[in-house]
Amino acid sequence: MVAASVSDTGPETCLKYSTVNYLEMTTHREGDAAIQACEEDSLDPDVNRPTEVEVSKIDVDGDSATAEIVFQGSVVDGQKMRIGFAEHDGRWKYDQWLGFVDLDAERLILQIGREGMLQAESPWEAEAIACVIEAMEEMEVESLEKEIFETPEPLSELWANCTAGTASA
Repeated sequence: MVAASVSDTGPETCLKYSTVNYLEMTTHREGDAAIQACEEDSLDPDVNRPTEVEVSKIDVDGDSATAEIVFQGSVVDGQKMRIGFAEHDGRWKYDQWLGFVDLDAERLILQIGREGMLQAESPWEAEAIACVIEAMEEMEVESLEKEIFETPEPLSELWANCTAGTASA
C-alpha cells in the first residue's frame, strides 16, 4: 500500500490511500476542504512528490498499525517518520502522522528552502523565503517540528514577521 501510494497519482488517490483524518493533518484543512486540497495538489506539476519509500518496524494491532517510513524525494526526503494506519473496508490507509524519528532539521530546512525558492515569483518573495529559512535555522528541533506539522498555517507567523513592513514588488 505504501509503495503503491508513491507510484500512483491523481485525485482519486487521496481517499484511496488516506483517511480524511490524515488529509486534515497533512493539508491543515478540515473535511471536504482537506480532500479538495489533496486533489488539487495531486494535479499540481510543481508539487515535489516522493519517488521511493522504505518501510520498517511495522506493528499491526487489529485494524490499526504503525510503521516507520522514509520517503526519497519531496520535502521530507530522507526523513524517517512514524505513521499510523487504519484498515477501512479491507484496505489499509494512512491515518495519522505520529512524528519524526531522529529529525534531521538541517536537511528538512534545506528541502523547504529549495521548494520555496523554486516557487518564488519575485526577488521580494525570494528574500522573504530566505528570512523564513534563517528563522527556522534558529529554532529548536521540537519547535520546528511542531511549527511545520502541528500548526494550522505552517510557517505563517515566520512569513508575517519576514514580510512585515515591506511592500511586494
